[in-house]
Amino acid sequence: MPGRPQASSLTTTAFIVLGFVQALWPLTMDLYLPSFPMIESDLGAAPAMVSLTLTGAFIGMAAGQLTAGPLSDRIGRMRPLLGALGVYVVASIGCALAPSVEVLIASRVAQGIGSSAGAVITLAIVRDCAAGARMVRLLARLQLINGSFVVLSPALGAVLLGATDWRGLFWILVAFGALLVTVVALTVARNETLPRERRRARDLHLLATDYLALMRDRAYAVVLIANTLIWAGMMGYMASSSFLFQGVYGLDATTYAVIFGGHGAVMIAAAQASAVLAGRFGPARVARVGAALAGISALSLVVSVTLAPPATLIAFLIPLFGFTGAFGVLGPCLQAIALESHAERAGTAASILGAASMIAGAVAAPLVAGFGIGSAIPASAFLAACAVAACTVVLIGYRSSRNRRAGAATR
Repeated sequence: MPGRPQASSLTTTAFIVLGFVQALWPLTMDLYLPSFPMIESDLGAAPAMVSLTLTGAFIGMAAGQLTAGPLSDRIGRMRPLLGALGVYVVASIGCALAPSVEVLIASRVAQGIGSSAGAVITLAIVRDCAAGARMVRLLARLQLINGSFVVLSPALGAVLLGATDWRGLFWILVAFGALLVTVVALTVARNETLPRERRRARDLHLLATDYLALMRDRAYAVVLIANTLIWAGMMGYMASSSFLFQGVYGLDATTYAVIFGGHGAVMIAAAQASAVLAGRFGPARVARVGAALAGISALSLVVSVTLAPPATLIAFLIPLFGFTGAFGVLGPCLQAIALESHAERAGTAASILGAASMIAGAVAAPLVAGFGIGSAIPASAFLAACAVAACTVVLIGYRSSRNRRAGAATR
């Protein structure tokens, strides 16, 4: 049965290693951000071209997820996982040696492919081994590791730039990627979680059939839309956060890093609470509560920053932390719901979910910048629009899909 946990299992060591594999993408995105001025000066590139190195990584992440997930459904999880990590190492070398910004952008695309492919295969491996509330618990534990890198990466990059240059940061990523290849080969790769009898045939027709089956599953479509919207809101805020906290609210870089880290800590704690609650009430009910909290917090944020004096930081922080907590509660539950009924195509299901999130991030960042970052109102309004839309989709759309399934079952 699709929703039933499989016999495959992972050791604690292997699971921790998978957490570090999934953490490659925030490390790849955030570690080098403080080095943008160095890259601009060293390569003689315009700021807009340097920014394209970030956009290129987003594009690579979307492409990598759409490719790796279906491939892992057909040939098993471990070979694509090791291949993706190999691509990551080679691409990171290309970044470190890049003689021009154009080569750096191309290498960043490949780097995004390698990091995101590992992340989506990790989700598929979790689905191979668990279902229901247990899957939410495992996803929340992965968030514990992944979220730590989200918290630490920007500050770590700033600290490392005191000892090296931007190329040195990419050599550090080369070393980290090579270490992961070795450790994965010695731990995770020794236990293939998708046995041959459960693999999908290797033809494009069946791949198209998988995509069609996913889009016809109303519950999956609802989660896909909601997850994409909530990610767009979060990535829009994150892309503007440095300008808001330092430009609008006048904080220094250290204080900004502390607040950014506080967001990550709240998100991690909320994800762990989500796992506990899902075990008691079920992922769907917890997702509805998380969606409602996200919508309420985001609307409160707009009201607060609109009514308060422009430089009142606390009016921005309190509802923003509320949204961050709701985001942490919602994420693991949405992932679990999306994968629950698709054990036989878990890689494909996870790839679409992840690729949509990356595309949302690529679109949201310049969109929020276009609205203006001279005050917190535009970014807050964008976040609220995304959060309220996601809340509506979860509360109305998912309940409708459950009613439809129940009606079909009684016929």
